[in-house]
Amino acid sequence: MTDSRDEPTPAEDQSIRFRHLERGDMPLLADWFTRDHVAPWWQEPCDPASLEARYGPTIDGEDATEVFIIELDDTPIGLIQRYLVDDDPACSRTLAAADAPTPAAGIDYLIGDPALTGRGLGALAIDRFLTHTWRRYPTIAAVLVAVQQANRRSWRALEKSGFHRFWAGTLASDDPSDHGPSYLYLRERPQPDAAPSQEQDETTLSTDGHHQD
Repeated sequence: MTDSRDEPTPAEDQSIRFRHLERGDMPLLADWFTRDHVAPWWQEPCDPASLEARYGPTIDGEDATEVFIIELDDTPIGLIQRYLVDDDPACSRTLAAADAPTPAAGIDYLIGDPALTGRGLGALAIDRFLTHTWRRYPTIAAVLVAVQQANRRSWRALEKSGFHRFWAGTLASDDPSDHGPSYLYLRERPQPDAAPSQEQDETTLSTDGHHQD
């Protein structure tokens, strides 16, 4: 989970779009997962067979996790995914031990090209993605993110997109990406009278595929 450095340049005027992951994106994932700024935090095998085993069911609509490619001006720049915490019993038990609010969704994200970090694009993508996530999951109370404490770029992106830290410790998780001291970040559902921002209005989410928002 990676994003920007401490002082990103303004990105509010950037055209961010999300589209569902396709099998043609697998080589892109393999490249991103091996990048130096991604590999320590996104610890997944990236050989073709492993990628198919992990993401093929999602592409085919057989896995409840929804995975999207982040596009900037129609160019793929990263990945973002979402899921209901209650759909993953192990994740649900882990977060329950931290007294996390329920029901909730979780997200994971990365910016694949290191040249595009430091521009605020990760924080912008997260903020805009949540606009669609509230609609996709109308009953959730919050969105939660687990991030390693050493991954400062990632949790700074969360803070810039409106999340706040509510827990610190070691997660009881079998996921290699959760090993080591972690933080849990939370963003609560906006109040019903909260007006959408101009940036949110300009964001698009492709609905071609198995899941519709």
